[in-house]
Amino acid sequence: MKTRLLIKILVITICILQSAGKLYAQNTVGRIDSLATTLNERNELSGNIFVAADGKIVYKHSFGYADVANKILNSDSSVFILASLSKPFTAIAILQLKENGKLKLDDAVTKYLPDFPYNTVTIRQLLSHTSGLTDLQIFEGPYRADTNKIFSNADIIPAIRADKNALIAQPGEKYSYSNTGFGILVLIVEKITGMLFQDYLRKRIFAPAKMNHTYIRSRFIDQNPGDRNRTKNYDFLSYAPGRLLVADSMKKHKIELVNLSGILGPDAVVSTTGDLLRFDQALYGSKLLRQSTLKEAFTPGKLNNGQDAMGGWGKIAWYSGLGWMILRDTTNGKIVFHPGGDAGAVTILLRNLTRNQTVVILDNVTHRGVHGTGVDILNLLNNRAIISDKQSLAKIYANCLFEKGTDYATIRFNELKNDTTHYYMDERELNNLGYDLLNDSHHTEGVEVLRLNTILFPNSWNAYDSYAEALLLVGKKEEAIAMYQLSIKMNPGNLGEKKMLEKLEEKQ
Repeated sequence: MKTRLLIKILVITICILQSAGKLYAQNTVGRIDSLATTLNERNELSGNIFVAADGKIVYKHSFGYADVANKILNSDSSVFILASLSKPFTAIAILQLKENGKLKLDDAVTKYLPDFPYNTVTIRQLLSHTSGLTDLQIFEGPYRADTNKIFSNADIIPAIRADKNALIAQPGEKYSYSNTGFGILVLIVEKITGMLFQDYLRKRIFAPAKMNHTYIRSRFIDQNPGDRNRTKNYDFLSYAPGRLLVADSMKKHKIELVNLSGILGPDAVVSTTGDLLRFDQALYGSKLLRQSTLKEAFTPGKLNNGQDAMGGWGKIAWYSGLGWMILRDTTNGKIVFHPGGDAGAVTILLRNLTRNQTVVILDNVTHRGVHGTGVDILNLLNNRAIISDKQSLAKIYANCLFEKGTDYATIRFNELKNDTTHYYMDERELNNLGYDLLNDSHHTEGVEVLRLNTILFPNSWNAYDSYAEALLLVGKKEEAIAMYQLSIKMNPGNLGEKKMLEKLEEKQ
C-alpha cells in the first residue's frame, strides 16, 4: 500500500514539474514575442529573429518588409546582408589554415604579404583587433582622388602604404576595431590557398555546414544573382522612422555602400536565419573547426602589457577573441557573439556556450538598437531582466512635430515628459534630430526642436550654439547673436563661436 502511494506521489510530482516547465517555456516565449512585437510597432525592428536551445528553435518570427515597394514581407526564406557578422567566417578560414599547418597565428603578416608595411603586425593581432591599424579611413585620400572608384581588397595595402596615419597604435598596444585588418586576412587566405576567397568560403565553410542559402555578394561578386529571396535594405530619416528609403540611394551612405562595397572579409556574406542555425550547430559538432581551436578563438586576446583586449558599447562590455567577442557578463554563462552594422543591415548572433542557446537577429533596416535587443532576448531566455525598455522621447517629439505639427508635438511631449520609467530624453539625440530636420529643409521644425533643447538643457552651451545656427539659417540674426552670447558665456574657450559672433556683430 505504501509503495503504491509513493509511486502515485512521484507521478504527480513529475506531472507538476513538467507542467511548470511548459508554463515557464510558454511565458519565456511570450515575453520574447512581446518585446519583439513592441519594438516592431515602434519602428525599431524589422527582419527575422530566431532563438534556439539545444539546437531546437524555441522562437522565430519575421517582421516588416523584404521589399517595401512591392509589399513583399520578410519570411523564413528571406536572405539578409550580414554586415560585420561576416567576420566570424573570415576568422574560421584563417583558423582552418592554422589547423592544417599552413600558417601560425603569431606569424608576421609580411611573411605572406611582403608589401605590407608593418613587419611586427601578426595574424593573431588582425583577428583580435589589436594590430594598431586604423579602420577604413585609409580610403579617404583615394576617395577624394576618385569619388567614383569602387575599392577592392587589392587596394588595401596600397592605401595603407600611402597613409602615414594608417597605424594609430603600436601593434598589441590596445584594442581598436579594424575592418582593414579583416580585409588583409582575406588576402592571406587567397595567397596561401590559391583560391578566390568566395570560393574558399563556399567549399570549406558553407558546404560542410549545409548553409545552402549563404554566399558572397559585393559590387564585384554575386554568387547567386537570381536570388529572389534577398531583402532590400532600408534606412530612414531620424525624425520619420516609419518612412523607409532604399539605403544605397541616400547620398550620406554612398561611400559605405558603394565605394567600399567591393571589399571582402569584414563584410559581404549574405545568409538566412535557418542557415545560421546550421552554422551554429556545425560549430558545436566540430564540422568546421576542432573544439580546441574554437576554445582558443573564444579566449580573450592579450595586449602587450598582459591585459585582456576589451571593448564595449552602452551597457554591453566584451573581450575581443579571434573573430568573436566574448561577453564580460557571465551571469547567463559564457556567451560569444558578433554584431554587424551597415546602413540598411543590422545583425547579431549570440551563442551561450554554457547552456547551448543561440539568438540571431537579421534586420534589413538601420535599427541600431538590434544589438542590445539580442542581449535582451538572451536575458529573457534565462529569466533575467532586460537591459532597457525605455523609448526616446526626443524621437517621439520630433516625429510628432514632423507628422502633425507643433501643437500636437507639444501636447504629446507634455503628456510623456514626467514618465521617466518608460521614456528618456537625451540632449545630443535631440540636437541631432534638429540638425537632421534642418538639413532636409524642414527649417521650422528644426528650429523648434533646437529651441526645445535649450529649454530642457539650459546649462548646455552646445544647445545654445546649435539653436543659434538654426536661427541664423532662417534669417533671425538678432536672436542668433543673443544665443551665441549665452553659449560663449558658458564656454569662453570656444574660438569658433567667438569668430562667428564677431562677424555677425560687425555686420550690424
